[in-house]
Amino acid sequence: MTGNIKELQTIVKEQKQLIDKLTKQNVSLFEHSKVGVVYVDNKGYFFEVNKKFCEIVGYDENELLTLNFRDITYEEDIEKDLMQHESSKSDGTNSFTLEKRYLRKNGKIVWCEIFINHIKDEKGKILFTIGLISDISKRKKIQDTILEQTKTMQLYLDIVDVMIVAMNKQGNVTLVNRKTCETLGYEEEGLLGRNWFNNYIAEEDRAENINKYLKIINKETDIVEKVQNHILCKNGKKRVILWRRAYLYDDKKNIIGLISSGDDITDILKLEKENKKREQVLFNQSKMASMGEMLRNIAHQWRQPLSTISTAASGVKIQKELNILKDEDFYNSMDAIVGTTKYLSQTIDDFQNFFKIDNSLKEFPCSHLLENIKNLINTSYKANDIEFIVESCESGLIHGYFNEIIQIVINILNNAKDAFTDTKLENKVVIINTKIKNKKLVLTIKDNAGGIPRNIIDKIFEPYFTTKHQSLGTGIGLYMTKNIIENRLHGSIEVKNENVIYNNITRKGAVFKLTIPCSTD
Repeated sequence: MTGNIKELQTIVKEQKQLIDKLTKQNVSLFEHSKVGVVYVDNKGYFFEVNKKFCEIVGYDENELLTLNFRDITYEEDIEKDLMQHESSKSDGTNSFTLEKRYLRKNGKIVWCEIFINHIKDEKGKILFTIGLISDISKRKKIQDTILEQTKTMQLYLDIVDVMIVAMNKQGNVTLVNRKTCETLGYEEEGLLGRNWFNNYIAEEDRAENINKYLKIINKETDIVEKVQNHILCKNGKKRVILWRRAYLYDDKKNIIGLISSGDDITDILKLEKENKKREQVLFNQSKMASMGEMLRNIAHQWRQPLSTISTAASGVKIQKELNILKDEDFYNSMDAIVGTTKYLSQTIDDFQNFFKIDNSLKEFPCSHLLENIKNLINTSYKANDIEFIVESCESGLIHGYFNEIIQIVINILNNAKDAFTDTKLENKVVIINTKIKNKKLVLTIKDNAGGIPRNIIDKIFEPYFTTKHQSLGTGIGLYMTKNIIENRLHGSIEVKNENVIYNNITRKGAVFKLTIPCSTD
């Protein structure tokens, strides 16, 4: 019996030692914890706090044991704190986490993250509450800085007058700017998180855009930095957007999203379409004006040959009526008529070639180009006492647009001829030079008609601008000449005034310089 008592005493002693050891460990953990630890009664008063919590709020232990948690909670956070406590009690949860602000003893604010745990009895009644408190002021400061930077970045994005859209790898929108919202007609909340392709790309472009994006994401095709597509606005209308893309990568160089800037080019494309129609009208008008000029040239060029035919035919008829027609005279007259007819036929071919629509590249000698030009304008120039001189002609073959080059040169030569109208000048001359440099045909046309007034020289290529009398000029010749050179032939045209010497007489004149790409042998 004595032995059993001793054994029992030994067990009790060991258990007491274990309890004392655990108690000391708990006290040590409580006091030296790296987070604040508090015990709060059901009325909200602290009845035990550790050293770390005292450091966080700036009070000593004795002061805190006289305070309610409301006394040191930032006023704007009290209601939220109480609501979470009540919510926890009503739904039966034992714990929850919240972020709130404490007021330190010195009046400064400290942000804390608090884990709350309710200690209950066997009937579920709350006995007291334990709180674990971490100072997150530095983290909050960083978050606030990031938030401010984000707001500043968003402000910058909202200022720019282009659409900005960012999306993740799945194509869901992660960022938009004000211009995007205005263009699409949605608020920011109506765009964020939604799939860009499925919701905002027009149906006719959707499948192709998705397919190309997936191929880029999966590295099955090259990166595309520029994309043009139709977007679908909230009002059901479509807009054409030209996008410039920048792709976002992870540390393994995998694409994780993209950010795009977009220009709304709907109105520009519409304007371009209207301009093309307008330019076609101007081109047709220019062609008609050229036809009128050519018909006048034909009239001049045919007057003498027709007179020759008429004279020969009349002579044969009279001689036949008088029975004095000799075979030699008959055949001579017929030969003259046939020869003149061939000449007229050749002039018809020349003029037909001028009006023929032919946009194919041709190989031709430079001399052949100038010969055709001379045939087309020679009679008209002679009728106006204008000397036409080819000062230099490049040898070799040119690969280019024969008819269009002739048309633009004729337009300039007709303007040079018109510049002499209503003048009493003598020794009128138009000089043309050609050379080939760096696979470009450089053609210079100059006259001595007095030059172009300085106040209009910069306007002569504008549509409908003319210095002629209203009944004579359309103002589209030089405009269409410039248009054809720049947009069809991908060349350039320049104009200036300079002194021109002819027959030892120096006079000011206009100089047109045409530079047209071509390949040469």
